[in-house]
Amino acid sequence: MSVTHLSEKEILKYRKIFTETDGDMSAMFKVLSEINRYRIFLLLLEPERISIGNIAKILSISVPLTSQHVSTLVNAGLLKKQRNGKRIYPKIEHLDPLVKKIILTLKKIN
Repeated sequence: MSVTHLSEKEILKYRKIFTETDGDMSAMFKVLSEINRYRIFLLLLEPERISIGNIAKILSISVPLTSQHVSTLVNAGLLKKQRNGKRIYPKIEHLDPLVKKIILTLKKIN
């Protein structure tokens, strides 16, 4: 089997797919690699507001665990929290360009 070596021009062409935000994007995907956080993010792609308590019921996990997952998603920049009285409603951070890319990717595969 022969080995084909890439030319310098081909190497540069492939490097163009890398961006300065690759590290941030990788960190966001790492956060979403946990199944419950991924599912929370998917639930929040729907237009309805869902409280942390209801997310816990949907996922069959405790409210404290759900809250912890939401906090992790908030800290990663994927979500923000909106308070309405005693209830907290997590919401996707649609203004972040990396979150927009993740949403587009998820819509392609789902």
